[in-house]
Amino acid sequence: MDLSSSAHELRTVIELDGVHALLGRTLALDVEKLRISSGERIFVLGRSGSGKTTLSRLVKGRLQASTGRVKVLDADPGPAQPDARRAIQRRIAMIDQEFYLVPRMSVILNILTGALGRIPKWGSLLGLYPRDEIRKALGILNEVNLDGLGDRRVETLSGGQRQRTAIARALMQDAEIILADEPVSNLDPELAEEALGLLIDCVARRGETLLVNLHQPSLARRFATRIIGLSHGRIVYDGPPDGFTEEAAEFLYQAGGQSGQALPIPGAAGNGA
Repeated sequence: MDLSSSAHELRTVIELDGVHALLGRTLALDVEKLRISSGERIFVLGRSGSGKTTLSRLVKGRLQASTGRVKVLDADPGPAQPDARRAIQRRIAMIDQEFYLVPRMSVILNILTGALGRIPKWGSLLGLYPRDEIRKALGILNEVNLDGLGDRRVETLSGGQRQRTAIARALMQDAEIILADEPVSNLDPELAEEALGLLIDCVARRGETLLVNLHQPSLARRFATRIIGLSHGRIVYDGPPDGFTEEAAEFLYQAGGQSGQALPIPGAAGNGA
């Protein structure tokens, strides 16, 4: 997807202003301003505890900011009203680090759970899905290279196959934003690269916005359209992948990761970005 050629079509889908997020007495996230546009592929890097997961939880509406404003798809992602909350949640899919698949359930039924937000509740409880949803799930099964495995129970799958099942379930949701929290942390390097490539291709075909938390700078440089570096809950880099050099990565994960100061490179937050 050529973001530069379609800039006039982009709109802001994620906004954070003056956001402080506390976990207990710890300030987990401190963001003065953040804007993410439709169709961007954002990779968020940082040490464990830097605020990556907190950012995803705020966007998904699983966590409320202590102060400040979070706006996703022109709405509060975590409103108090249940109906309004469900409406916005259907538009934001999430691939968790642990996948949270149902082990004893078949692959195809796990994928179909991505449609729960748009089918009658009684149908899902009985395992009854409309034919068009089943056809859609089968198409996605093929898209993620799991064709022929729909009847297999998830507990019999390899790690890479489970990861692709989690991607398929997210795609089934037809969300406008997909969040992925360390989606390849349990895979070896070759499978991790393959899985991210698959996810990127699927998202690009749909024009969806992608926000990925990751620990591997090399993969972020390859697949991202933009990299955000977090340290102690603060944005210390926000810029293009080619600006996030090996030196920048070393600083983020070592010196910068300990001090929380902005990266001393062009494009880093606090350095005229």
